[in-house]
Amino acid sequence: MKITFKHFWLTTLAICSCGAHADSIHTWGNVSNVTSMAVPLLAGVATLANNDLQGSKELLLSTGSAVLAAELLKLGIHSNRPDGSDKKSFPSAHTTLAFSAAAFLDRRYGEQYTATWTPALYGLAVLTGVARVEAKKHHWVDVVAGGGLGYASASYWTEPVHGGRMSLVPLQGGLMLRWARAL
Repeated sequence: MKITFKHFWLTTLAICSCGAHADSIHTWGNVSNVTSMAVPLLAGVATLANNDLQGSKELLLSTGSAVLAAELLKLGIHSNRPDGSDKKSFPSAHTTLAFSAAAFLDRRYGEQYTATWTPALYGLAVLTGVARVEAKKHHWVDVVAGGGLGYASASYWTEPVHGGRMSLVPLQGGLMLRWARAL
């Protein structure tokens, strides 16, 4: 089974359009719910398409340990959500899950799915974080921490099949996110 970039975008657009009818905060909440599940779903489909049992195990370890760590941190930190609904704001588990799956795909199949896939997957993970902030469920620090936690978990548990690397590059006055295919 060959998954093309066209299939990826059509599936993603169909999934993301599901929440477009509600008011702004609810729409952002729906987007974050969908994207946080869409990226791991795509990762699971990729492992099945590649008949990659080891990859399936690594995906479960990456996402499972990342979300478990996020939930344990929530229990210990007790940070108020921007909407005041509870004290489980830090870190964002939605963003943790999305970044863990995106980083898994990047690390495991980086070259196989070409350079076009990787920025799109990280874009969905970033959209998850932005949507959590816009839905008033998280502060920016929550989603940045969740993204870092997810990325670190996938980096730890996932062995590359083909190379590709995401990195932060320091610049004067900030940071740049960079992705490069391994040679």
